[in-house]
Amino acid sequence: MDSIYRDLIAYNVSKNIPLDYHEQALKCQAIIERTLLFRKIKNKESISLDIDKENIDKRAYEAVDQTRNLVIMINNNPIMAYYHSCCGGSTENSENIINYQVDYLRKVICNECQKTKEFDQQIDIDIQDLANIFNIKLDLENINICDIDKILKVIQRDGEDRVKNLKVFNKEVKPLDFIKSLNLESTRFRFIPLKIRFYSKGIGSGLGLCQYGANEKAKNNWTFEQILNYYYTNINICTVEEFNSKFPLIGKKIFIDPGHGGRDKGNFTEDNICEKDIVLNFSIKLKEELQKYGMKVNLSRYSDEYVSLDDRIEKSKKEKYDFLISVHVNKSKFETISGIEAFYYWGDTDAYNLAKVILESISEGIKVKNRGVKQGNFYILRESIASGIYIEIGYLSNEDEKEKLKDDNFIQTMATLACEGILKYYSNKMLTYT
Repeated sequence: MDSIYRDLIAYNVSKNIPLDYHEQALKCQAIIERTLLFRKIKNKESISLDIDKENIDKRAYEAVDQTRNLVIMINNNPIMAYYHSCCGGSTENSENIINYQVDYLRKVICNECQKTKEFDQQIDIDIQDLANIFNIKLDLENINICDIDKILKVIQRDGEDRVKNLKVFNKEVKPLDFIKSLNLESTRFRFIPLKIRFYSKGIGSGLGLCQYGANEKAKNNWTFEQILNYYYTNINICTVEEFNSKFPLIGKKIFIDPGHGGRDKGNFTEDNICEKDIVLNFSIKLKEELQKYGMKVNLSRYSDEYVSLDDRIEKSKKEKYDFLISVHVNKSKFETISGIEAFYYWGDTDAYNLAKVILESISEGIKVKNRGVKQGNFYILRESIASGIYIEIGYLSNEDEKEKLKDDNFIQTMATLACEGILKYYSNKMLTYT
């Protein structure tokens, strides 16, 4: 990932955290920026690489390089890596900020921020300005009663509106002494607070990582792993494999085996709809789709020719393939049976996981029944040195599916969805836990 986005990640680090912070805090920010970027990639959001490299600080590059390809994950998904400048003493629960609960965005105490006055702020604002901000109509001249209880409070007035008793900071003061001290001319007075002074502690929403707290913890010998695990609950720090965003399958190899061929029709119908033709059409289209994303793909046959099982296996061994996919169409004596299914050889978890996402992608995309992934003792799976799946893409014995399998557009859609499943598989495989 960093081979493509190193400059962008470093640019965001330079922009979003004080660069005189401890290197462990800068590493936290680098991982946060990479996580946010990875989340955009997984969500297929647009990413601009148009940045000014002159504004990238050397320390930002160091933080990026020393955390190369590390991201923050939970349940195989990059987290919403919220952060802020200073929490003021404690971070916030997500439901108080974004209105729903996120398990890894929970409130924690930040002692370092409680002690500092660096982010304390004071703002004075006129009462009328405050009313204007919130669109409140306020006529100060006609306000009759306005007490500030703990500062200045009128206890009693007589029938002519003269002050008879009052308290100043909770201390009783005689009205005549009060007006004399303030050079007022009469005990018939009122008061209106014209300004409010606000005191705040901290900067930001309080959600996620507190940068000031992270820096102070780093000064006390906390590592970036410890800091991130403190501010984000129950997360995993993972390594993202290098990938090419335009060609995410580059460097991957797959061997597709269209079943049967030539004199071997496979399953067929009375009107001579043959399995061998359907699976060849599907396999060629799947090959074309996968090649768009950089994958190297070879087939056991490219035309209507007979290829023995042993020859298919020998072909699959000529290169080191990541997977073998043997494609077939099923048939049953029960015409109501329909759907897609796949088989894997016992213990081959990679094949199981790939088959699962392919079936899910196809069944969700074209609303066919997903019959699931099962163990199968097929010869081609047993003898293959690559992880292998044996996939049945429909039932010729089912009239509805037979008609669909004859349709070239349907086969194209199915191949595209199978490709999307393979892309999803490799997207999930990009993560390895540290």
